[in-house]
Amino acid sequence: MSSYLSKKIKVDKSFAGKGLFANEKLKKGELVIDFSKGTGKYISGKQADKLYKSGKDFMIQVDDDLFFAATNYRELEDADYINHSCLPNCGIKGSLRIVAMRAIEVGEEITIDYAMSESSDYKMKCECGANNCRGFVTGEDWKKQEMQRKYSGFFSEYLLNKIKI
Repeated sequence: MSSYLSKKIKVDKSFAGKGLFANEKLKKGELVIDFSKGTGKYISGKQADKLYKSGKDFMIQVDDDLFFAATNYRELEDADYINHSCLPNCGIKGSLRIVAMRAIEVGEEITIDYAMSESSDYKMKCECGANNCRGFVTGEDWKKQEMQRKYSGFFSEYLLNKIKI
C-alpha cells in the first residue's frame, strides 16, 4: 500500500532537489497527503538519527521517540518529497495527514514547516529562500510563541498535546 497523494500534485525539480508541486488548484483544508497508509515504518529516535546522518531524511516525527520513516529506497514514495519552508502552504492534521493551510495555486511547491512536527534534538540549515527564513530549523522551534500562534491548528497531534501542557 502507498501513501495517499492528491492527484493534483506532481513531483518536480525543487530548490531541495525534488519537491511536490500543485498541478491543479487546491482549496484551503484540502487533504494533500496521508502517510498513514504508506510503506514506511515506525522507528525510534535513535534509528531516525542514524537514517538522517546517512542522508535518508524521509520521515515525520509522531511522538517524542517515534518517527514514521521511509527506511530504505524501496519504501520511498512521491509523497516523501515534501520539503520544508519557513513560509509553508500546508500543515499537519493528526499525525500523518498534510492539508492545505490556504488556497494553493498551480505551480506552487507544496511545503510544511518542520516545526509543526519536530521536537527532536537537531539543527538543520534552512535554504528555503522565504522572506521570513529562520536560517536554521531546530527541534525547539515549536516552543516559540510566535510559531504556536502562526501554526495554530496545524501542529501534529503530539506537539499539540505538548503545547497544551
